[in-house]
Amino acid sequence: MNKPRFLLISLVLVSHVLVFGLARLLSMKIDFEPLLNLYGLIIVVFGSGILYASLRNMPPLRMALECVAYGFILTVPAAIATYLAIKVNMPLADEALVRMDAALHFDWHAFIRFIDERRLLAMSLAAAYFSFSFQLLGIPLLLVMFGRGPRAYAMVASYGLICFVASLISIWYPALGTYVVYGVSQEQLSHINAEFGFYFLQQFNAVRSDPDFVFSINRLAGILTFPSVHAAVAALCAWAMWDVKWLRYPFAVWNSMMAISAVSHANHYLVDVIAGVGVAGLVIAVVSMICGSQLTRAHTRSIFKGPLPVSSIH
Repeated sequence: MNKPRFLLISLVLVSHVLVFGLARLLSMKIDFEPLLNLYGLIIVVFGSGILYASLRNMPPLRMALECVAYGFILTVPAAIATYLAIKVNMPLADEALVRMDAALHFDWHAFIRFIDERRLLAMSLAAAYFSFSFQLLGIPLLLVMFGRGPRAYAMVASYGLICFVASLISIWYPALGTYVVYGVSQEQLSHINAEFGFYFLQQFNAVRSDPDFVFSINRLAGILTFPSVHAAVAALCAWAMWDVKWLRYPFAVWNSMMAISAVSHANHYLVDVIAGVGVAGLVIAVVSMICGSQLTRAHTRSIFKGPLPVSSIH
């Protein structure tokens, strides 16, 4: 088993034990029915596909299916971890985050005004923002297609680690975010869709104040502000595709836009984005150190060139 794959499988197992244990310790109720339905669907659909690919000796298909399956499974403890962080109910950190932005001489109102006055720019940033899930799903598949299976496993593992590190930091930085604090409503905007600047508030307030709150994967919302997971994933996606030379720059530009869109189209301060990129850098460095050269060489040939002999696949 290659190191990135071993890391991902280990993270999936350990995170389930730790996160569900912490949920019980912190008395957070969980709706298990949709979780069991999700796990069942993954086992039936992806498990059968992985078994078929293994029996038919089709490593690229097996790697692609495993990355997607483990990614879906890892999302569960990662999501619960974000809610546990906010449930600790530390004082709101918006004032501190506003001061940090001021120290950087960042004028949020001027930035939003600049974006909102330019329809094409606002629409482009919105598209970049909404590409979050599509990239997390699609990039591992692209990496497998181009013979970078270990890098695909490493990307999925890194995503989980980013969520857990961000959750740990966010314990001390729960925040309502920019649109609420600066008092800007959707009605005041011409071209920016600020839905996600407000969408998370019901879940954010409920997990902090409602003793009867029940976590449900069906009502999942991104409730972390500092650091920005969106910006961290943007950095991760850019790193993941950097090894594919003819796609590195398009993905770098696109994900720079996705990081910027966390400020314009969500609830993030500029310092959230900077911190998110920092978290991604830390996680990528650790994962790269663990996995070593397996992340920088192809273990299967690109599907456009045909497979390597089975004996050359490790």
